[in-house]
Amino acid sequence: MIKAVKLNEGSILPDALERVILGEGLRGGLIVGIGGFERAEIGYYNPKTSTYLREVLKAGEEEILEVVSLLGNYLVRSDGSVSIHVHVALSAKDTGVKGGHLIKASARPYVELFIFEGGGDLRSVFPHRDRG
Repeated sequence: MIKAVKLNEGSILPDALERVILGEGLRGGLIVGIGGFERAEIGYYNPKTSTYLREVLKAGEEEILEVVSLLGNYLVRSDGSVSIHVHVALSAKDTGVKGGHLIKASARPYVELFIFEGGGDLRSVFPHRDRG
């Protein structure tokens, strides 16, 4: 099954995406998307500390952070919560492209997503993600 989703201006990712996944009764699969953000917090993983170095990107008043690519996956954990792992490539006027792990973002003017439901239990494939 493929679910098309449009997140309107002001929608917060990954929260809005989590509501769609739970509301549609999805279990695990792939997420792809394009669109724009007003603000985005992205991270760069440090394997020594198991933490993310975080960077906040903000669009100007008459600009957006163009979502060049949004790609990730999701699964529903044993406790019913959702694990979403998404990476993005973002561009802004005259700043090139930056990418990383999407921690949080607000849509502007909207984000268009396709959710590809895998239909299986991905917890056995990604057991490290089955923790709340």
